[in-house]
Amino acid sequence: MSASISVKTPLGIFRGKTSDGMVQYLGVNYAALKDQLAPPNLIATYDPDAIIDATKYGPRAPAPDGCALEQSLLIQCTIGVPDPAPRMSGTECLNLNITVPHIALQDNRKLPVMVWIHGGGFLMGANYWPQYDPSRLVRMAAKLGMPVIVVLMNYRLGALGNLTSEELRDVGYPGNNSLRDQKCALQWVKRYIGAFGGDAENVTVFGESAGAASVLYQLHSNESLFDRAISMSGTPVMLKPLPTTMAEMSYASILENFGLEKATASERIEKLKTASPEEIVGKAPLSVPLLPLLEDALVSKLSVPHLPHQDNLVVPVRTTFASLAASDESIPGFKWCESLMIDSTHHDGSIFLFMGLAQRNAGIAAALVKSLRNNLPADAATVVLDAYGITPATEDDEAMQRTINLATDIAYAAPTLTYARPFSGKSYLFNFDDLNSWDGPVKGMSTHMLDAAHLFQNFNEHLSEGAQKVAEALGADFVRFANGIEPWVEYIKAEGEVRVYGPSEERVVGIVGENGWGQSRRDTLWRLEESGKVDLDALSVAWDMFVAGR
Repeated sequence: MSASISVKTPLGIFRGKTSDGMVQYLGVNYAALKDQLAPPNLIATYDPDAIIDATKYGPRAPAPDGCALEQSLLIQCTIGVPDPAPRMSGTECLNLNITVPHIALQDNRKLPVMVWIHGGGFLMGANYWPQYDPSRLVRMAAKLGMPVIVVLMNYRLGALGNLTSEELRDVGYPGNNSLRDQKCALQWVKRYIGAFGGDAENVTVFGESAGAASVLYQLHSNESLFDRAISMSGTPVMLKPLPTTMAEMSYASILENFGLEKATASERIEKLKTASPEEIVGKAPLSVPLLPLLEDALVSKLSVPHLPHQDNLVVPVRTTFASLAASDESIPGFKWCESLMIDSTHHDGSIFLFMGLAQRNAGIAAALVKSLRNNLPADAATVVLDAYGITPATEDDEAMQRTINLATDIAYAAPTLTYARPFSGKSYLFNFDDLNSWDGPVKGMSTHMLDAAHLFQNFNEHLSEGAQKVAEALGADFVRFANGIEPWVEYIKAEGEVRVYGPSEERVVGIVGENGWGQSRRDTLWRLEESGKVDLDALSVAWDMFVAGR
């Protein structure tokens, strides 16, 4: 049974929901919006004597409600969804859920803070999704004697999150709202989390997939936003920012869907500012993040995603394998962020099955061979195909598995290693290798999102005893890291340790190789690049083109 408890802050008196050793303050607004296209304004003034009901989830950002879909299709285990879901709002969605252990309220301790940025390709997701409810993680941390406060944010998605164009920018709508919202939420935490028992000088930001990429995108800020970062299966090298030309194409597509091609600029902007959430979702359909480097003639034949764009401000540069390998000084956060944990799962590339790859199983090997030979120098294509044992004659199911291995390595594993090596502070590399035991198309693989599902402990009742131990070890190491305790030996190019979680049939945790990623498939492409046989940036683009059917 839950009750309520109140905390007085500079913003007002927040009444939260308490149960089982913790209190949750839900739907806490962190920013105000002039309209749904506008950049966020940090909430700085409130009536300090106002009583604010924070016992219910706040509105979610306009987006398809993919909560049940992610559980059933991607994670392959269903734990239920709130019914009804919080309402959508383009102007009231910027809110936080703050979970605080009672110990923070009892002895006035300032606890480490963990801020979660959800994934979903910048297209879907919300802070109320039960698969990422932090309650169990917070209880675990308290039981371990390392209590933490966990904050979950909403941020704008899809068109409202990243729509941009010259005519929008000309009238004060700069775009990249998804990243701007996230930064504003982090600024709110720095300013106000102390009133909820948190230590504003001890903040760890963590995220998965697009949320992981977002964590790393925030390192482009000149302002110190957090102390530690955790990136799980996602980087800006994989989720590349759009160049201006592609962002304009995305804008043109939305105008066409709204029937605004012949309207004046002011009429178009007014409609987009005032469109209902249902219109936004219905007329700004999902698209897969592909091909930010293609020539316009090719791009025009493809759907254009709603990803962050390179604006020379929020996203000042396009991060590449080459720039990271050169220890690029253009990422300020490499200096102000103290430490980085970063991972990939052994079959992260399985996510591409749900992005059209599964429908291409027949003849997949021949298609990949043809695509790579068309889009890479002949020698490089041959080296890559040989490394993964793919020929035109490779049997379909085997070829699909090897293609997923290549996808994992170019989109997830190689970028992970590339970030870990030049990071100025301490970096900690880990692999998640536990296998998905639930029925579905990716059963038996260490799938994209499975690490996050394990981390929050919300699927434990559906896991084997061994898998539960893997989940608990992962959660404990995250909590240890957030408390400023070294989780394992830091990664140093030829000396550091790479932590491995699972597979639970063999072990709970282990170490990969004696020298970093030695003896692991995940460093195949890195070794090819170091030997001068493959350019990883060129291969990354070639992979994007293959996924697009080119």
